[in-house]
Amino acid sequence: MTNETPETNERIARRIPEEVFAEGNFDLLDELYAEDAIEHNPFGDLRGRTAIRESYEGFVAAFPDITQKVEDIVAEGDTVAMRLTARGTHEGPMGALEPTGREIEVQQTVFTRIEDGEIVERWLHPDNLAMLQQLGVVDAELV
Repeated sequence: MTNETPETNERIARRIPEEVFAEGNFDLLDELYAEDAIEHNPFGDLRGRTAIRESYEGFVAAFPDITQKVEDIVAEGDTVAMRLTARGTHEGPMGALEPTGREIEVQQTVFTRIEDGEIVERWLHPDNLAMLQQLGVVDAELV
């Protein structure tokens, strides 16, 4: 085990929103993620770097202008917590949902665990209800 500092771990965690999503640099995932990394999200767990990359590429295909702004970040030991704001326009299919052309602005919290300079586990907590309301899939009057 290397002597990663919370500051180093914070820099690693920031690279996902600031370089992978902002620049579309999916090749960077090979550097940032452990081969057997796990990503937990509301749609189910993604196991392995390849599955994580495919998920990210699919999301960016659905929202090609997506940005993720880091609003807050805290690092302690091997874990980094971030609060993000994601903004983008739904221009491609997302699962069974055809493009709506609508813009979203969604809050998300992410917890990232890093070992030996690689992301080994992430927990994503996006406000999917807000996203579905903004896309017109869920009627805001119903909730």
